[in-house]
Amino acid sequence: MIGVQKGGCASRVERRTLSAYRSREIKECGIVESSFPTGALVPKAETGVLNFLQKYPDYDGRDVTIAIFDSGVDPRATGLETLCDGKTLKVIERFDCSGCGDVDMSKKLTPDEKGNFKGLSGRTLKLSPELIALNTDKDGAVRVGLKSFNDLVPAMVRDNIVAQAKLKSWNKPQKTATANASRKIIEFEAQNPGEASKLPWDKKIVKENLDFELEMLNSYEKLYNDIKTSFDCVLFPTDNGWLTIIDTTEQGDLEKALRIGEYSKTHETKNVDDFLSVSVNVHDNGNVLEVVGICTPHGTHVASIASGNHSSRDIDGVAPNAQIVSLTIGDGRLDATETGTALIRGIMKVMDLCREGRRIDVINMSFGEFSNWSNSGRIGELINEVVNKYGVVWVASAGNDGPALSTVGTPPDISQPSLIGVGAYVSPQMMEAEYAMREKLPGNVYTFTSRDPCIDGGQGVTVCAPGGAITSVPQCTMSKSQLMNGTSMAAPHVAGAVALLISGLKQQNIAYSPYSIKRAISVTATKLGYVDPYAQGHGLLNVEKAFEHLVEHRESKDNMLRFSMHVGASQDKGIHLREGVQRKFVDFNVNIEPVFFNDKEADPKDKFNFNVRLNLIPSQSWVQCGSFLDLSYGVRSIVVRIDPTSLQPGVHSAVVKAYDTDCVQKGPLFEIPITVVQPHVLENVQSTPVFEPTTQRADKSVEFQPNTIQRDFILVPDKATWAVLRLRLTDPNRGNDIGKFFLHTSQLLPHQSCQKLKTMKIICVNSEFEATEAFPVKANNILELCIAKFWSDLGQSHLKYSLEFRGVAAQNPNAYVMHAGRGIHPLEVGVLVAEEIQPLLQLKNAAVVLKPSEAKISPLSATRDVIPEGRQIYQSMLVYNLNVAKAAEVALYAPLFNDLLYESEFESQMWMLFDVNKSLIATGDAHSHNFYTKLEKGEYTVRLQVRHEKRDLLEKIAEANLIAAYKLPNMLALDFYDSYNQCIVSGRKFTSAKVRETNKMLYIAPIAQDRITKANLPAQCAWLSGNLVFPKDEAGRRIALHPFTYVLNPAEKKAASNGAANGGSSNNASPAAAAAVNANAAKPKAQATPQGATNTANSAGGDADTLQKEVPANASGGAPSSPQKGKTSADDYAESLRDFQCSHIAKCELEKAEKIYNEVVAAHPKHLPAHLQFIQNIESTELKTQLPLAFVAAHQKRSSVGDDGSVDKQRDDNNQKQRSALERIVKLADIVIKETDADALLSYYGLKNDTRPDATKIKTNMDKQKNNLIEALSKKGIAVAKLCVLEDNLKEHLAELNDIYTEIIKFVDANDSKAIQFAMWHAYAHDHYGRMYKYVSKMIEDKRTRDHFEELAAINGALGYEHTKAVIDRMTVTAFPNSFRLF
Repeated sequence: MIGVQKGGCASRVERRTLSAYRSREIKECGIVESSFPTGALVPKAETGVLNFLQKYPDYDGRDVTIAIFDSGVDPRATGLETLCDGKTLKVIERFDCSGCGDVDMSKKLTPDEKGNFKGLSGRTLKLSPELIALNTDKDGAVRVGLKSFNDLVPAMVRDNIVAQAKLKSWNKPQKTATANASRKIIEFEAQNPGEASKLPWDKKIVKENLDFELEMLNSYEKLYNDIKTSFDCVLFPTDNGWLTIIDTTEQGDLEKALRIGEYSKTHETKNVDDFLSVSVNVHDNGNVLEVVGICTPHGTHVASIASGNHSSRDIDGVAPNAQIVSLTIGDGRLDATETGTALIRGIMKVMDLCREGRRIDVINMSFGEFSNWSNSGRIGELINEVVNKYGVVWVASAGNDGPALSTVGTPPDISQPSLIGVGAYVSPQMMEAEYAMREKLPGNVYTFTSRDPCIDGGQGVTVCAPGGAITSVPQCTMSKSQLMNGTSMAAPHVAGAVALLISGLKQQNIAYSPYSIKRAISVTATKLGYVDPYAQGHGLLNVEKAFEHLVEHRESKDNMLRFSMHVGASQDKGIHLREGVQRKFVDFNVNIEPVFFNDKEADPKDKFNFNVRLNLIPSQSWVQCGSFLDLSYGVRSIVVRIDPTSLQPGVHSAVVKAYDTDCVQKGPLFEIPITVVQPHVLENVQSTPVFEPTTQRADKSVEFQPNTIQRDFILVPDKATWAVLRLRLTDPNRGNDIGKFFLHTSQLLPHQSCQKLKTMKIICVNSEFEATEAFPVKANNILELCIAKFWSDLGQSHLKYSLEFRGVAAQNPNAYVMHAGRGIHPLEVGVLVAEEIQPLLQLKNAAVVLKPSEAKISPLSATRDVIPEGRQIYQSMLVYNLNVAKAAEVALYAPLFNDLLYESEFESQMWMLFDVNKSLIATGDAHSHNFYTKLEKGEYTVRLQVRHEKRDLLEKIAEANLIAAYKLPNMLALDFYDSYNQCIVSGRKFTSAKVRETNKMLYIAPIAQDRITKANLPAQCAWLSGNLVFPKDEAGRRIALHPFTYVLNPAEKKAASNGAANGGSSNNASPAAAAAVNANAAKPKAQATPQGATNTANSAGGDADTLQKEVPANASGGAPSSPQKGKTSADDYAESLRDFQCSHIAKCELEKAEKIYNEVVAAHPKHLPAHLQFIQNIESTELKTQLPLAFVAAHQKRSSVGDDGSVDKQRDDNNQKQRSALERIVKLADIVIKETDADALLSYYGLKNDTRPDATKIKTNMDKQKNNLIEALSKKGIAVAKLCVLEDNLKEHLAELNDIYTEIIKFVDANDSKAIQFAMWHAYAHDHYGRMYKYVSKMIEDKRTRDHFEELAAINGALGYEHTKAVIDRMTVTAFPNSFRLF
């Protein structure tokens, strides 16, 4: 036995054994490192940060505040709690600018003397004496609201929350209940062997009840993960500001609920559950509560890189002593996508804080989109204002959409080069510590980092910086740290570095501006000669040199100004030639203007005295301009000549640098970036055009090392529509060894972003088989073919590749838009080279144009939505009504604003879709046209908010349309003909042919009316859309898609009585109009029809045409006789008067209704619908229609009211009144039942065929009588059951209820809409809660109401299933809010 000494020291024998073991381990595995390269987890050495902090330890970010425009920063994440002193708070402000966390708290309530009041969830909430004492409201009132917490956390965290809740409170009772329900079914089947369909009706309903109970449990199991939780929110003022109480207990006991103060005053962050922590802010004097959560871990990770403060300096952020302001711009309703509202509110908050003396020094924004143009846009204007007026340094990630050129996102690509754009760099140390690579490579940019130039020629990437880190993430992730990489991580590194620079400048009292900071980091960056120049900007950030530059040139006259540089009439930020082959020189007018910081308020003397004499130096010989420029305050124009005629195919870049002749060593004051693309032109287009790269290798391959990027620019041949890339490795002995290559193709289209025509894909290539990839192309436009070996893919590869162009397309104008009203649609099909065509046109979507039913302009919050200096922001609220006739997938978008965000003239274009109960179903913003939502049948409301500070601009969009695009359940395929005459007569169809030099004519006929009808198009459908493909080639059919629009004829408006609805047409109308009618399944509307005959829920008379006399059924029990003929005008008048009177029986006050009822019965004693109408009146005036368990609960509540005599008397009076009403209903129903010959009805419905000439009229009459009878039976049964509840003798009347039930099911199923209400009561009488569940579920399918959901909850409570009851309670609260959600 090996002994161990005290103190844990090993014995000599043990030490010797360990030594031997370690020797073996070293021999087998190599030397074990005892230290981890932690410094590379949050890299800082690469940019000189570590050296800077060693030299200037006090310049660590102190006195600097960084605003993080992101998904939210968790103040409780590791390293983000305090500054370096361990006491001072790091995250000093925390706002959700998106509106996702907003709660409407405008409703005020005063609790009773016990502190009780009703919350918006419907629960009774109770304030403890302690909470009541804290409330300083003069009336003791509180504000109430309701908040769904589903979109305040990342999707991954939501899943964890659900899984944890399921484990704690769901799984055990659910499994037990399911097992018990299954056991009951097995026991029943054992006692009742045989087929269930052959069981007697009473046994059958018992079996159904057991089956439905199990079905109920299984359905809730499936629903559980989608249940959203909403909490009551209570708000009231205290001596320490507003106090928020969130009833996380869902029980109403606010003493145990979450209690939290305003973050700006208390800096409290508290947990809602084990995962989610929140803080709150209050706006508009308490009318709006802002609950701040975390929509993704991204923002916390970003903040940790910029300013994390840890116990170990190795894993600190760049500026550990800088403070953070968290501004959430990602909207949880849109999967954390930024919105215009969020961006503008964030900008306004920065402005407000700066004006309050709580200066924001740096903004980091690792978010962005792609813009279709960058020289204008409302958001860009305000970003520039933050920089140019408030002096905030704005740092933005360049994007992760490389390696093709012109892929920089917005921001930094806005109208002015005022931001610092950052590319992502990976160092050898990062490869080792973060990525566990088996060998280190030279430092390089990430393959995917976005590349310059901007589309307008500007420089989007200023510098590059480490773009990966393993650092803190929010507590809700249950992870201390996480690896993330990309320009999102590089930008906060630069933001932290800028914080270091500003910290040092402030402590040395050196004046600076965003312009001097940007110039310093640009001119001092380390240019990496072996790294892609389009990805690194000026090079790798060098903090030390940047600070030295700022200190050295502290007195420079240009520190507080920028040089506005615009090219041409389009105000471009640079020169970018990428349009065809450049065969001659081009002159560009460049306007240069010095602009002072906060120019409007700058000292006029400074402007007057300003003068700088510049030396202009082009970096390439093919760029020419004047050598000198004398520049005072004002605009000067110079001409820059580009002579690309000698440039070889490829991309060429140059820059004109402007140096101050008085201080050349300071570096250029500004630069004019220039990019020229000369494409390869495929000369021989008679055969299939093929491009092959130029190479020196005999096998025509190109050598690829890790992160090698091969760019080829090809002018796409005329008529080409797709290209096929073929790749194969030529390395010997590679066999099945696979090389992974990153393919990125891009074509820039006018006024469209780089995303519009691109291909990005990882392709696996080996030497055994040729890999192919097809992608669409645009003819006569330069294609960039970019093939890269991924930065971390070790080893050398030799790749041989070629690009083949193919093409077939319609050549005639407007070929891809067909108007049904124009008849036959011609297509003139041309090909690039001989091509086999097999055209296919499939229409997949139907578009409905929605007009606003309301457009209202109003000012937004006077405190939250005002740009400093009183620039109030207004909203235009546009409301649209959407009717979905049957379940469908629908995408919504506003064409005026779609696909525009940063470049939009307006600040926001968010819409929210609500169901009839005001429950939020879907949300969309700038790019919603491709996002489909599954909608059930029903009525919906769409609310679109557009914002701007100029009210007159909002007035111009008051009639903006909204498009509802429906996915068709079955695609419509159109036929092709190669003969016009064959097309007219629907003769011989065209299938396929080979097309050569001569164009081929094809024709498409309009869609036939019967196909439109069968397609079930939505009402008021304006057009159909889909894709047209020509090639027979499989790859071409998959890729070369031409979007096609089929414009329907407008629907004709006809009177509703002619059988059309919603602008539909009669049978002889146009095909499109007829389609609209059929899509709605419109029915003729009868005039002067009694309410009872048309009310779906209480239908008794069916679709009775009351202008026809009723004829009693044949007493003999045989087939009924035909209705009487030859009515006189007096008969018509009498019946019309009767029907008019009947229609008012259910509407009038009870006394008046009874008078009308008596008149009708006296004049028409056989007119049974009058009795049913009077029953409806009694129910609506004397009885509150209630489902069984709700009725029982209300009765029990009334019966348990206190002991006061007056209350007892009132209760007894109410009970007696209710009894009288129910007894009268029974008597009225009995009249109808007695006067209807049920046997005759059964005899009639037993007929297989009715051959009489007036069979249709007979059927109408018999259907009326059947409906009257079913309604009467149902009304009687419900009244009898309610009377039994009042008398507490329900079980004694089961036989009577069974008789009624069996009579009804002779005619209809129990779940028929005419019988389902009574079926519910019958199931309740037998304690068949499974059947009750099924009936309520059927009612919910037809119409979702709160009463139905509450009945479901009561059913589960009656079964003892408290876990499912809790789930239904949550569903009820979320599904029935009191108002529309705030934007």
